[in-house]
Amino acid sequence: MNKKGYTTESGGRQNGFAIEPEINPISEGESKKSIYLFIGILLPFLIGGFYYLRTLNIF
Repeated sequence: MNKKGYTTESGGRQNGFAIEPEINPISEGESKKSIYLFIGILLPFLIGGFYYLRTLNIF
């Protein structure tokens, strides 16, 4: 971790450590996994909601 500088009144650093963690960009492979996981979680909810609405005889 970069320990340069100490807290100024504007914030930024505290006790020589950055308050916010360093940002690590996600790779393309991790991005695809996230999309698949999101769809995998969303799809059962959509199917369940559609099934629930069918039981109410709305469709």
